[in-house]
Amino acid sequence: MAGAQPGVHALQLKPVCVSDSLKKGIKFVKWDDDSTIVTPIILRTDPQGFFFYWTDQNKETELLDLSLVKDARCGRHAKAPKDPKLRELLDVGNIGRLEQRMITVVYGPDLVNISHLNLVAFQEEVAKEWTNEVFSLATNLLAQNMSRDAFLEKAYTKLKLQVTPEGRIPLKNIYRLFSADRKRVETALEACSLPSSRVEKANKAAKSEQSCGKAPPKHFHLHFIKQNKMFESACYCFFVRCFGIGTM
Repeated sequence: MAGAQPGVHALQLKPVCVSDSLKKGIKFVKWDDDSTIVTPIILRTDPQGFFFYWTDQNKETELLDLSLVKDARCGRHAKAPKDPKLRELLDVGNIGRLEQRMITVVYGPDLVNISHLNLVAFQEEVAKEWTNEVFSLATNLLAQNMSRDAFLEKAYTKLKLQVTPEGRIPLKNIYRLFSADRKRVETALEACSLPSSRVEKANKAAKSEQSCGKAPPKHFHLHFIKQNKMFESACYCFFVRCFGIGTM
């Protein structure tokens, strides 16, 4: 037909937009079929819509990558607890029917190897809103086809979300994020004058030599130890430059 247009013209790509309620966070109850223990959490989403994150009872931050989410269900389509005691715990002190306040987030690397994040909201409206928002973020085409810089920002966001009580990023998290090339990470950290495991070993050797009356070599950076092996957020740009990514 003369007036027909390809489907790509009819498709409107909408940028990722995280609502204020997801960024501020809200209280949920997290539960698992393998346990009769329920865990109150405050669930949040970062402003870019990369991750769900919450703090567990051990004060450790847990993350769920939204790109791994395959489905989000609420109400009668959500997973329900089979244990009567668990169901009773989830239904205490809440408003509305339990079935309408349940949320199940299905996630995994593919459609076969999947896991479930089971949540209970305190209100039915909250369960519906969060289910719709999560599904929208997980199925956003622009989020599924991000640019190189967006992937870099995502990696940095992951580091910033898992900080210590003092607001610093543990060195182990950087090695875990770039586990495929540890030597390159160490080289980049050293080039940015940031803590690394090689520097820590050098400091230990320097202290050992000092105890024997020998002066440490000039390339030993003893001030690294004072930073307690933490990676400062302010040095992010230098870290990026060392890897040669983040600029065209």
